[in-house]
Amino acid sequence: MNERLKKLRKTLDLTQQEFANKIGIARGNIGAYEVGKNAPSDAVISLICKQFNVDENWLRTGEGEM
Repeated sequence: MNERLKKLRKTLDLTQQEFANKIGIARGNIGAYEVGKNAPSDAVISLICKQFNVDENWLRTGEGEM
């Protein structure tokens, strides 16, 4: 999932800080998710999908369309 999060953020042309601000979490969390140090909670995954109109199945598994 870390690679897909990074791909999403880059596709949206957002910095980690901008991405974090839009979903209301700390920038450090985004960095940790992207390098695979931490995994986002179900609540954070939901926030990302709602805020950026992303398919949850794609974010979680890589299957289907972004």
